[in-house]
Amino acid sequence: MIHRLILGLLVTSPVYAQEAVPVLGSIANFGDLGAHLEAATGGGVRVAQDSYLSFRVDQKKRVATPILPEHNPDLIHSLFETDVEQFIRHSGTKDFVSAKKKYYGSQTYNSLTQRYSRSYVYPSDWHSLNHNPIRKIELPNEVYGAQFVPLDNKVIANSPLIQPAFNYKLDDLTGTEMTAGNKLRLLNNGEVSFKEKVRMVKQSKKFFHSVVMVQYCDESSNEIIDAMIEKARAGVDVRLMVESVWTKLVLNKCLKKLRRGGVKVTLGKGFFNPKTMFTVHHTKFWIRDGEEAIIGGQNMHDFENSSNGFNNHTRDKDVHVTGPAVTDMVREYIRIWNHERGGDVTMEPYKKLVAEKIAVEKLKGLRGKDLYDDWLNKEDVSDIPGVCRVMLQGTKTTETPMIITNAYIEMINNTKYSMIINTPTLRYNENKANRQYNSRIVKGMLNAAQNGVKLDMISNGPDGGWGEAGHQLRQLARKLRSQGKPGVAKIFDGLDRLMANFIGRTQRNNLAKLISVPNVDSWMYFNHLHSKQMMFDHIVTSTGSFNLDVHSYKNHESTMICIDKKLADESLKGFISDIVNSVPVL
Repeated sequence: MIHRLILGLLVTSPVYAQEAVPVLGSIANFGDLGAHLEAATGGGVRVAQDSYLSFRVDQKKRVATPILPEHNPDLIHSLFETDVEQFIRHSGTKDFVSAKKKYYGSQTYNSLTQRYSRSYVYPSDWHSLNHNPIRKIELPNEVYGAQFVPLDNKVIANSPLIQPAFNYKLDDLTGTEMTAGNKLRLLNNGEVSFKEKVRMVKQSKKFFHSVVMVQYCDESSNEIIDAMIEKARAGVDVRLMVESVWTKLVLNKCLKKLRRGGVKVTLGKGFFNPKTMFTVHHTKFWIRDGEEAIIGGQNMHDFENSSNGFNNHTRDKDVHVTGPAVTDMVREYIRIWNHERGGDVTMEPYKKLVAEKIAVEKLKGLRGKDLYDDWLNKEDVSDIPGVCRVMLQGTKTTETPMIITNAYIEMINNTKYSMIINTPTLRYNENKANRQYNSRIVKGMLNAAQNGVKLDMISNGPDGGWGEAGHQLRQLARKLRSQGKPGVAKIFDGLDRLMANFIGRTQRNNLAKLISVPNVDSWMYFNHLHSKQMMFDHIVTSTGSFNLDVHSYKNHESTMICIDKKLADESLKGFISDIVNSVPVL
């Protein structure tokens, strides 16, 4: 009798109560696949529009691959929709994050393939997700996860991170200062940010200065390359600083084109210098006329420029800024340009411009440490006037070694409520000494979590693959197939999968270490994630080039840390999107 009662409860509980799931053959039409998914998810995933597509079904792996000449993720995603609230009801949980954890927790994880088992067939373009990717975050934050509930502004005001005394300490620690009155806008993914960068070039009248690790001359990048050359020939001072080793190996032809077009190009050095061995120039920001700028983590190539975060390209974030933070970027650009060139008299006019702008900004009350109390001590944190700090970290041979690293350690040690972190790579060595500075950052995060701070770490797993290098392999394979060489193409596809699994395994192992600590969740994004954004206490955001790996603490890196409620709210929506479109590490 007791056994029957238990069985009855299981069958009628929300997780198990569902219609019979249609069994799919080796080839399934779209209607059959849609019926299968709707039944399996209790209506959590539904057909969004009709299609004549068919799918090749691998019953062992439970994967449905669309029969198309080329991958088209945007098309496949548009055919289905995920009803978040129904998904939650069907799982019998309180929010979407809990529903995801419950599902994956019921599956087995294969360490060899780096994949969870599946209780039903998913389209291949969902990768490891058990639902159609969710592109719009439209419901109240708490529907997606309890950790996303907005904090009351009065609660946020108690965070040490926005106290003047804490920021005076960061001033001393980093040799930087904050400015106010900055207008900030999150640029989600390359297709948004790249258009803004092209616009900035085309609207430049005096100068366009940029620094980025890699600048390709591929299909999309040629648009900004051609615009830079056109402006340079029209008399605008166009400059580009890029990393030297990668450029000399792969991109020399591209830089020759720029130089012939009148663009001033310089290379960041240090990789082979005995004092700074294996460091790279990883800094990324773009300035137009000293009036506006973009800072973040994106490079210049197709994999970034045409990405929407869902189309098998990379997921990334930049921030657009106007205001006195731009002046700080101009000043820092002068410094790093002169450092790499050993001095350059052509930068002297920009020193004068910076001095003039700083004087005006001080008169307007937008710059000056004596103003921190006025900017930060607000009853409503929404009234804090776009306060930002620009930091450019150099190697140990520069004036600014490890300033970003030191700032992060101090910020983490003073975070009171929550941290949400994007990092493409997570590498750290836990030991008694913790000599690796990025290990100290991670150790600080875990200590904070043990003291009650909620930590969500979002990074890459096997779905993220080999990043840009994997994209290049896939592009080469496509080209070979179009040339009638499917056998050779298959070799490159296999190499891509091999490397994706190898890198994914290392990533997952590191992410798994974190969740042994209370209040920590680790996530693997379903495409490649390249964003290096962090948010602390729902009010402070950091956007830049700094990874949590074993290299960033000694590299040339850039970041902008802002206390701005509008940017924080925009960024929170972005982080929610990252997490709901990720697979939990359990």
